[in-house]
Amino acid sequence: MADDRLRELAKAGVTRVRVHYADLIGTTRAKVIPLDVLERACEEGLNFCVSVFAIDHAGVMPDGTGIRDEVNFRDMQVVPDLETLRTVPWERETAICLADCRLDGKPLETDPRNILRRAIAVAEDKGLRISVGHELEFFLLRWTPEGRLEPYQATPGLVYRMDARTDPGGVVRQMEDNVRGLGLPFVCVNHEYDPSQWEINTRFADALTAADEAHLLKLAIKETAAIHGLVATFIGRPTEGGGTSGYHLHFSAWEGGRNVFDDPQGKLGLSADAHAFLGGLLAHARGMTAVAAPTVNAYKRFVAQELGPYFVDWGTDNRSVCVRIPAERGEAARLESRLADGSASAYLASAVHIFAGVDGVERQLDPGPPTERVYEPPVERETVPLSLGEALDALEADSFTRAALGEQFVQAFVTIKRNEWRRFRLAVTDWELREYADAL
Repeated sequence: MADDRLRELAKAGVTRVRVHYADLIGTTRAKVIPLDVLERACEEGLNFCVSVFAIDHAGVMPDGTGIRDEVNFRDMQVVPDLETLRTVPWERETAICLADCRLDGKPLETDPRNILRRAIAVAEDKGLRISVGHELEFFLLRWTPEGRLEPYQATPGLVYRMDARTDPGGVVRQMEDNVRGLGLPFVCVNHEYDPSQWEINTRFADALTAADEAHLLKLAIKETAAIHGLVATFIGRPTEGGGTSGYHLHFSAWEGGRNVFDDPQGKLGLSADAHAFLGGLLAHARGMTAVAAPTVNAYKRFVAQELGPYFVDWGTDNRSVCVRIPAERGEAARLESRLADGSASAYLASAVHIFAGVDGVERQLDPGPPTERVYEPPVERETVPLSLGEALDALEADSFTRAALGEQFVQAFVTIKRNEWRRFRLAVTDWELREYADAL
């Protein structure tokens, strides 16, 4: 099968392969190899310094990650997964292949794709085959001569409009073509509420496939924007005074062809396992927020009246809650977590939700009553963490989530993110200067 695929690519004119993996802060790392080297790379792996998993967004390796000098900056092996091999429509003679990271012949503990594989195995041990749908929003922006970002198309009121006025340069149309050309299961594209805010959706799939496709979707969107001299960003609030983007993950569980979250006789038409999975999401929501919303900016979404989560609550078709139950039932019965931010790794966001939900099923956790009115939970509820620092505290306090993700991952992730939070708290922003410098 692999030989057939390699011959097929060579016949199509492919000469080079981008071998990609995602690090623990959501950045894609890669090497480009000739197509005729790919088969050997699948057997032996490609060597990368394992300490790439200790690098933060500023390119710094903070002390204390456990995977820097502690492991002597050793090589790991990155092994291409030929099931993910596909051509890149916007780059000539090129294919892309996702990969798994190994150290000493074993899955690397800090590799997000490996962590998701573990979460899937935990669910399958309980008889649950998890499917996930990734719903990502993004802003399309351009740099001004003054070094600020502004909307690609600044006209307000274009929500659900699809015409030349919304996409005057045809950039989003090219994104659509590239997503389809990459072989992703394209469903729809639409303009969202704010100027130049968009959404391109793919179909739900098994958890690993869906995460791979979400990762590639973001890559296609960002690279297409860059080709046009624009910036596509998935962070929650990229412009001052503008709206926010969410990252909604839809979870269902299957046994053969049956959606086990659906139960016409159950409360709200959902099974006991669906309610317990929901109970697990709520029980660990605060502990998993740092992974699902891993940047300082992500917490600018968690504001009441912004249609993002504020309380750790749930509701039926209520867009103000942390976990929403969409109205569909039957095969479409699902739970929609609204906790994540688009800066999250698709692999880690999926994994941490699956771990939490399966824990809820195992312990048959009761989610409590739903929030029916916007931002008015019927019982006292904790808020979600309201800053990255608070979220990191909550992660360290949640022993289950720490153990599920793995202590080596948590050590590296928390070290990098605490340093990020420290750097932000020391930064002086334009807002502070405008607000105070002249007056005080």
